[in-house]
Amino acid sequence: MSKKNSIVRFLTEPLVQFLIIGAGIYAAYAAFGTPEEESADTKIHVDEAQISAYITEWQSRWNRPPTRQEVEGLIQNYVKEEVLYRQAVSMGLGEDDPITRRRMAQKLEFLTSDLAQSQRPAEGKLEAYFAENLADYREPDQITFSQVFFNPDERGDATLDEAKAMLKKLKTAGAPDPETLEAGDGLMLQSYFSSVPETSVSRLMGSRFAEATMKMKVGEWHGPELSGFGVHLVYVYDLKEGAVPELEEVNEKVLEAWHEEQRESFNAEFLENLKKRHDIVIDEVPAERLIEVPKAAAKEESATEVKPAS
Repeated sequence: MSKKNSIVRFLTEPLVQFLIIGAGIYAAYAAFGTPEEESADTKIHVDEAQISAYITEWQSRWNRPPTRQEVEGLIQNYVKEEVLYRQAVSMGLGEDDPITRRRMAQKLEFLTSDLAQSQRPAEGKLEAYFAENLADYREPDQITFSQVFFNPDERGDATLDEAKAMLKKLKTAGAPDPETLEAGDGLMLQSYFSSVPETSVSRLMGSRFAEATMKMKVGEWHGPELSGFGVHLVYVYDLKEGAVPELEEVNEKVLEAWHEEQRESFNAEFLENLKKRHDIVIDEVPAERLIEVPKAAAKEESATEVKPAS
């Protein structure tokens, strides 16, 4: 192999490309960073007027006051954008004007994402990631069942009682036959479902009915179960667990998910390091202009990042 080909092959190695991209970012920082950077103002102050403007904008857009978590989400998005923007300016990624401000912050974030995307998992890492997230790649379970329908529009208040009475008879009779399936009322859907996943059942009968059906024991009558149509008695013939693929079968999909996780982790760490270089001051949020939410809802809400308006 010629010396030239050896060099080309060396430069196309993923690890080498990763190092080149990283060196490029830091070289740009060294080349374009301003001499006054060390003495520059690193303070980020989210003042009362700015917070008030966020609240007013939210009210205008959503026709209700924001919650504390929603306001704090807007503030943290601003802080994130500000530190990324300042870093982008110091690295010479664009001019300091209102039009390019957000794009410059995004440009720096894209560069850091490229670093994470260039990584290749070390030996055994992808296998471990696949094992930890096996449920994401397993094929869906499939169920085969029959249902007998009771129409509340025709039976009124007696619907549940009549369904329960029929359930006793069906349990005694055992597995359904064509005559059994005629015991209820007519329904626009079929009585027999063969090897269908939960998503298909949910689409036809509703998520509550589908979830309950997938938990039923095989070879038994169950019910009464409710759906958007009415009341059902269900007999489960079979429930097959979804097959678990080999890593080789879904390698590309797993690698893509692993890269996404690395990207998010890399960007979060990069952002936190930039924040530490700034004196971030946030004024008190006016509680009287916020809407109160139950604690449980607030906890769920705090786990979701509020995205800024585009």
